[in-house]
Amino acid sequence: MSDPTSTALPEALIRRVTGLLSPEDLESWWRHVQDPVVAARWTGASDKIDEAQRAMKAAGLEAKPLPWMHGAWTLGCCDRAEITSIPEFASQRLFLQSASSMAAVMAMAIEPGHDVLDVCAAPGAKTSLIRVQQEGRGVLLANELSRRRSDRMRSLLSKFSMEDVEIRVGAGEALGGTHARCFDRVLADVPCSGEGRIRAADPSTWARWSPSSIRGLARRQEGLLEAALKCVRPGGELLYATCTMAPEENERVIDRVLASGRTPAELLPINLPLSARRPPIDSWDGWQASADLSHCVRLVADAQHTPFFMARLLRV
Repeated sequence: MSDPTSTALPEALIRRVTGLLSPEDLESWWRHVQDPVVAARWTGASDKIDEAQRAMKAAGLEAKPLPWMHGAWTLGCCDRAEITSIPEFASQRLFLQSASSMAAVMAMAIEPGHDVLDVCAAPGAKTSLIRVQQEGRGVLLANELSRRRSDRMRSLLSKFSMEDVEIRVGAGEALGGTHARCFDRVLADVPCSGEGRIRAADPSTWARWSPSSIRGLARRQEGLLEAALKCVRPGGELLYATCTMAPEENERVIDRVLASGRTPAELLPINLPLSARRPPIDSWDGWQASADLSHCVRLVADAQHTPFFMARLLRV
């Protein structure tokens, strides 16, 4: 493995990742940082999926189906600019989306007719996949704090002919008061330190990373999760997700919200056959979990996935 310390990556980040990952997973993470895997899903008509396979084969892409989602593939490490020049990708009938991101939506177990809230929805990739799982039935509210990002999301959803998605611009923390007990499923894919999106060749991907920013994000994530849980109908479910590896933003947030008991909830298993799945972390830097977090899912970088975290909660 090339030495990560020879790059401009922050030393504190390298120390943290080294402490979090096994030697094998650290090797995979470093390959991911240098050349991340690409995945895609078909957004065209379901009876035209063979067109996607022919297009990828003609372009020389080694597409491997994801075992837990029909119409989705991993493409290995590819040049995204070259891929998006292929007509099916340019039209977004083949849509680039990380396998980990798609897994978060599939873990929600959405059924047609479910009312669903996406708390931090932009840029809208997961939102559009949620609508596919709903089969166009039931309410879908996509909330986004930034008007600029919400406009980009609106444009994406329009490309997929999903004008029936309701878009709200505002703080997700307010939803617990305005939309309490309104939804069968809630996705809280919260703002995070983005350690799973870091690229060695792109300093902008870690420009805002720091141990202090992680602490600040964790406080906000806890508030968003508390509010999002209030939006779930009793007996409904919430999926909490981040694209970071930091325990402060993942297991510790779940532990604190469960321990508070302000909105009673319990963890449910995520049964997708994910090759990159690793056990949750229940102690870190002086913190020890008070709840059983064994159902939480960490995804490391591998040939299919990018680093990710998920927890599925039932409101009781």
